[in-house]
This record gives sequence, structure tokens and C-alpha cells, in this order.
Amino acid sequence: MDPQNLRYILTRAATAILLIVAILYGIGMLKKKQRKDAIISDLKSVCSDSSYFSQFHAADARKALVRGVGLIAEAKQLGLDPDEAINGGLGIEKKYFTVDKDDGGTPIRESIIRSCLRANYENFLKLGYTPDFHTLQGMKDGELPPVRTGPSAGSRAEIGTIIDVALSPGLDRVIANLEIRPPRKPDTPMTDVEIARAKQLAKNLSDAGVIEIAAAERIIESLTPKPPEISPEK
Repeated sequence: MDPQNLRYILTRAATAILLIVAILYGIGMLKKKQRKDAIISDLKSVCSDSSYFSQFHAADARKALVRGVGLIAEAKQLGLDPDEAINGGLGIEKKYFTVDKDDGGTPIRESIIRSCLRANYENFLKLGYTPDFHTLQGMKDGELPPVRTGPSAGSRAEIGTIIDVALSPGLDRVIANLEIRPPRKPDTPMTDVEIARAKQLAKNLSDAGVIEIAAAERIIESLTPKPPEISPEK
């Protein structure tokens, strides 16, 4: 074969291969962007006021939290930082220039949602969960499979409440009051850290108008140890 013809054929073949690679890369990037957009759309549903602060049923609130954390974990796999994913769910546009400043402080409801989702995503990782296909598929249905790795391997995490519903009935339907945590025995006493967190959440929920001020004060009072009574001197 004429060397010139061979060179022509090889050049055309290399061009065709590069074109195919470029097309496949473009398709992959398009699918990735489409999935990111779908995740943000689903997170907006989870982060809406009606979803986050007023579910009809406690089971629905637990499932919504699991779905939200699963979406953040999947977004991370696609290169979207958890905070960016949460911002998207809250409808906050990405700032591209340093001159793009906030007009004011962070709204309290936004702060509550952000803190809850970020903390539960970190709990998800600390428990030993990994965002593999099996785990993420279960989380899309609002279910957490058993932990596969780490000290909690083999056990199934629980969705508990930060503020005991005995102190304020109905708070198990508020996603902000839920947390993913290791299974614990019933009647396990709260630690000092957990008590402080529950008190702060009660105040935040009151400031956000989710519960009445009187309800927050009642919760805080119930969680505050009573000082020992001093017997009168004889």
C-alpha cells in the first residue's frame, strides 16, 4: 500500500476515534448534569416548608430525611459539594463573584434546614455507610439498609428525635427534629451535649414560628435539671 494512502487512512481513523470519544464524553457530561439537576429538584421538595416542618405522618418525615441525605450523598459522587447541594435545595444561587454579597443574615428556617441536613449527612458517614448503588437505591425509598462497614457493621441505624415527643407531641413529624444515629436502648438517658442541643433546637423552632414560645419554654424547662432542695435548718 502506498505510504501516503496509509497515512491518510490512519489520520482519518484517528480523527474518527477522537470524534467518538468526544461525543461519548459530551453525552456523559450531559447525563451527569441532568442527574445533578434532578437531585437539586428533589432536594427542593425535601427542603420546602411544608415538607420540612409539617409532615402529616412521622413515618413520612423519617423517609424524607433519609431521601434528603441520600440525595446529598449521590450529589457528592457527581462532584457536587454537600453545601452546594443543600444550597440548591434551598433555592440559593451560586455566587460567582466576591461582590455578590448577602443582603442580610441567614433566615432562621434556612439555618435550621441546613444544620439538620449537614449533621445527618455527617452522621451517615460516621456510621460507616458508603454511597454505593445498593444503599442509595434503598434511600430513594426512604429506607436505610444495615451498615456494611465500621463499628456499627451489621446493625441498622435508627431515626431518632432530638426533642423527645413526650415533651412536645407532634415533633416527630418535623424533619428538623430527627437525626440518623446508632441504635440505642429504650430509656437511654440524654447526655449533657444532647440536652444542650435539644434546648437550642426548641429555641430555634420557636424563633422560626414552628412552635409557640410557650412550648419552647416548656421544653427547655423540662430539660433543665432542678436544683437540689435545701432542707431548712432545725
